[in-house]
Amino acid sequence: MRNRKKRRKGKGSRFGLRSRKKSNHSLNVRVNSKKSIRVRRKIFFMKALKWSAVMMLAGLVLIGAYRGIDSFLFESPKFSLRNISYETDGDLPKQRILKFSGIEIGDNILRIDLKDVRQQIIDQLPQIKELSIVRDLPGDISISVNERVPVAWLNGIDDIGAERREVGGVLLDLNGHAFLCEHSASRYDNLPVIFSEECSHIEAGQRIHALTVIRGIRLAADFSTAFQSSTVRLKSLRSETDYSLIGYLNTNAEIIFGLNEIDRQIGDLKLLLSEAKRRGKVLSSANVMVKKNTPVKFANSVNRDSSIPRALPVISRSVPRALPSKDKSSQTQNSDNPSKLVLKAIPIDSGVKNQ
Repeated sequence: MRNRKKRRKGKGSRFGLRSRKKSNHSLNVRVNSKKSIRVRRKIFFMKALKWSAVMMLAGLVLIGAYRGIDSFLFESPKFSLRNISYETDGDLPKQRILKFSGIEIGDNILRIDLKDVRQQIIDQLPQIKELSIVRDLPGDISISVNERVPVAWLNGIDDIGAERREVGGVLLDLNGHAFLCEHSASRYDNLPVIFSEECSHIEAGQRIHALTVIRGIRLAADFSTAFQSSTVRLKSLRSETDYSLIGYLNTNAEIIFGLNEIDRQIGDLKLLLSEAKRRGKVLSSANVMVKKNTPVKFANSVNRDSSIPRALPVISRSVPRALPSKDKSSQTQNSDNPSKLVLKAIPIDSGVKNQ
C-alpha cells in the first residue's frame, strides 16, 4: 500500500512539473506572438504603402501615356482624312454614297467607325448588294460598291396594262430584293414588268417572298438569257392562279408558264417560235406547262409582202350566170366549147386566222 501511494505521489509530482513547464512555455509564446504580430503588421503596412505608391506612380505614367497617344492619334493633323477613292460596278454616283456616310474631308480617320458608316449607307441605299470600306493610313479611305442587277420591274395589280417603267418605280434583282429606280429608267426599258397583287405595297429595301413573284423573277432572268440574241422579248408577267404565270411577248403572243421546270418550258417556247417562223406564221398563244401535245395557236403573219396579190386567178370551165348575152345561140355555143377557159378570182383573207 505504501509503495502504491509513493508511486502515485511520484506520478503526481511529475505531472505537476510538466504542467508548470507548459504554462510557462505558453506564456512565453503568447508574449512573443503579440510582438511578432505587431512586427508583421508593421512590415505588411510598409509593403502595402510601398506597392500603393508604385501602383499610383504606374497609373499616372499610364494615364499620361494614354493622353499623349490619344492626342497624337486623334488630334494630330497627320491622321486627317485627305482622300476618298470610290469605285462601283453600276451607276451609283459617289456623292450619293458620301451623303449617307457622314464622312467628310478633314475628319480624323481613326475616329471614323467604319462598321456604322457601312450600315448607314446600306440602310439608305438598298440597291447596294455589297459594300467595302477600307481605311488606308495615314489619311485615305477606299470605298468599293457592288450594285444589285435588276431583272424585272414590279407593278401593283392596279397597274395592269400600264407597265410602268419610270424613275421612282420598283426594280427587283434575282434574289427578290426591291429597290427604287433613281435615274436612267430608259436603261431598263427591256426588262419585263411583273404584276402582283400580293406586292402592291412593297417598299424599297424589302425582300419579296411571294412564290409567284420569285418564280417570275427566275423566269424573266432565264428568258433574257435564252433570247439574248433574238428580237423576241418578254414584256410582262402576271399570275391568275397559284400555279401558273401568263407571259406577254413583244410579238403579242400570250404564253402560259408553270412555276416549275422553267428551263424546259423556255426550250419548248423556242421550238414553237421556230416552227411558226418555218410555216410563215406567228405564234398567237401557247400553254407550255403541258409537256406533250402542247396547246398552241398560230396566226397568219400580218406583215406581208405588198407584192403578193390580193386574189389568185383560178381556171374555171363554167361561165358565170351573171354574164350578159345577146342571144341564146351564143350562150349555147360558148357552153358547148370546153376549150374556151374563163378566169375567176378567189379572194385571199387578209385578216389573221387561228388554226
